[in-house]
Amino acid sequence: MKHVLGCIRRADERYGLIHDGDRICVGVSGGKDSLLLLYGLSLYRMFSKKSYEVMGVMLDLGLVEQDCSALKEWADSVGVRLDIVKTDIGDVVFNIRREKNPCALCAKFRRGALNDAALERGCNLIALGHNREDVIETFLLSLFYESRLNTFAPVTYMDRKGVTVIRPLVFFPEKEALSAARRLGLPVQKSNCPVAGYTKREEMKNLLKDFRRIVPDPEARIMKAIADTHKYGMWDRMKLPPDGETADGSKIISEDHDYGRRKE
Repeated sequence: MKHVLGCIRRADERYGLIHDGDRICVGVSGGKDSLLLLYGLSLYRMFSKKSYEVMGVMLDLGLVEQDCSALKEWADSVGVRLDIVKTDIGDVVFNIRREKNPCALCAKFRRGALNDAALERGCNLIALGHNREDVIETFLLSLFYESRLNTFAPVTYMDRKGVTVIRPLVFFPEKEALSAARRLGLPVQKSNCPVAGYTKREEMKNLLKDFRRIVPDPEARIMKAIADTHKYGMWDRMKLPPDGETADGSKIISEDHDYGRRKE
């Protein structure tokens, strides 16, 4: 967990993700990343010297019957609350609307349901377990299918809901998440999505594998460019808090940004 906590700390100190008094709702899918994040944030409280609360919410999409008892037992064992919220998202997307390309609509419904669940529980932050490769794959998808340089931000303020989405694992490599989950014996659940493994995102995963045959450590190189505030400004410190400075004390670099920092 040392590297997990180190990556959480790096993202938190650079982008000011967590503050005293925050209530964090971790979106748990049952996969390795979200479980590592839930556990990592529960431990990070001991090292960050910040007082905050953390809990998990897992959305039951209604695709198949799920036995979440192992997940609940694990969460109890590490002292973290985990709620299972039942939804009909799977039925709507795959049976009622029969979407040919279901990912975008499913993601939209899941975001809405998770936002609502977080607000109902008094949380002001939603933490998602996107890792380094998720950042890069989204960047490649945007580049090749939208002709723009873009990916999700480490922190995004959602004006309509009044909550902030944070991604503390954006610097954490996926291969290390796999090994960490095995070492810790996390109760990882296999995805029950009918299109898992057959998406454009999966194609970007395969493209990254091809890059590795040509370029040494392409993930680190792409990630360095994405996070390079001074040259490219993709993650340009986000919007500033009222004091006009970022978490590390630096001034804003560009006023032309698409991502919002939490309003204090």
